[in-house]
Amino acid sequence: MKVVLDTNVYVEAARSDEGRRRFRAAFLPLLPVTFLAAVVAYELRVNAEDRPTAKLVDEFVRPMEQSGRVVTPAFVDWTEASEIVSSISGKDRGWRSKLPALLNDILIALSARRIGATLITSNARDFQLIRRHREFSLRLIARAS
Repeated sequence: MKVVLDTNVYVEAARSDEGRRRFRAAFLPLLPVTFLAAVVAYELRVNAEDRPTAKLVDEFVRPMEQSGRVVTPAFVDWTEASEIVSSISGKDRGWRSKLPALLNDILIALSARRIGATLITSNARDFQLIRRHREFSLRLIARAS
């Protein structure tokens, strides 16, 4: 079993004491089988609003990288992502304005699928849309309240 956590899982853990408690209980036991998507690391770093937060992200990312548990989009993921974006653009026209942001989610899903991992997210809407165009293992969790 392998898992990849979506960006929102980490963000929710960072936002509150309750979020951290939920994260520790649910995901620390999965740490030995958790892989970090490079796209998630990018999103976390880009959204780190201050130096302490950026340092915290680096402290998390560095050990994952050093242990070889980072998954990056391969050429095949990029080409398949282009097919998915084109398919969504043609079939789900209401999503056209969101396609640039959806690309990151597509790359996370395809990277997870390539290594045989289950993607864990609270972002049901976007990932269920992607799943209508490409199958991948998905586990939806409730958003922190």
